[in-house]
Amino acid sequence: MEILSTKNFLKNINFQNYSIEDFRKLSNATSNVFIPDSQTLDMNFQRGILLYALIGFEKPNKILEFGTGGGFSTLCMAKALHDFKIDGKIYTIDRIAHNEKTERLIQLPDSTKPIKTKISNQEVWNYVCPLDIIKKITPIQGYSGTVMDNIEFKNIDFCYIDGVHTYDGTKHDFFSFLKNASDSFSVLFDDYIDREFYGVKAFVDQELEPNFDIKLIKLDNDNLEDENQDIQKMIYFEYDSKKSPFSDLDEKSIDTFLQKYRSEDKSTRERRYNLEKKLPFLKNIKFKFWR
Repeated sequence: MEILSTKNFLKNINFQNYSIEDFRKLSNATSNVFIPDSQTLDMNFQRGILLYALIGFEKPNKILEFGTGGGFSTLCMAKALHDFKIDGKIYTIDRIAHNEKTERLIQLPDSTKPIKTKISNQEVWNYVCPLDIIKKITPIQGYSGTVMDNIEFKNIDFCYIDGVHTYDGTKHDFFSFLKNASDSFSVLFDDYIDREFYGVKAFVDQELEPNFDIKLIKLDNDNLEDENQDIQKMIYFEYDSKKSPFSDLDEKSIDTFLQKYRSEDKSTRERRYNLEKKLPFLKNIKFKFWR
């Protein structure tokens, strides 16, 4: 596994012309959780720079994103499609609807400090981005298992995986994408880190690295200068071969896994989410069969 800092990765794809402030403003406006320490709002805006650069470099026509969140990554990719004049489209999946208001801590461009408010992605996006950029995005509401069971995307060129961070969730999203991928494609995984309840790293180490030539990208600190301080780690790889990516994989076993995971999304996780919207107190109750 090759290991690179963000700065060196960007150099390798000949991308060094960017304004940090552009990405910081988008990051501040699209936080999707309440964080008491406002300084953490822009801790990870480097991933926006990375995604922007990758889209500009690879020029994909179809992009699939698992995990919209507040939309920071989505808007950075859409901005790249617009700025580099790429005739592309982004399909982004999240369990929270585009027009659903959620409580978050955000700092809009004309604000002097972050404020805690209840607001939807739709409202924020319309506030911070021109329509030409937003039109590049198709938000899709639902759990990824349900969405991927109902929609056939076909010929996806680039996939960003930042949805359910469990082992099975990461596995489902990757193999679901792989079944809809173009002959030549690339993938970026977020959160390759050791953290409780996270399974991204284990999935990559056990099932991805043995079969694909992957790169580990260490996100730099705020000024993108100190390569010894990394905030997050991401996994990236490209695939361009006449050989099917499933040639060395047990596709029958993968299909069985996908079917089981998607059934659980529909019968358990999605039902609980809908119940919690109606009865918020359920969020604080842990049920073994609703884990």
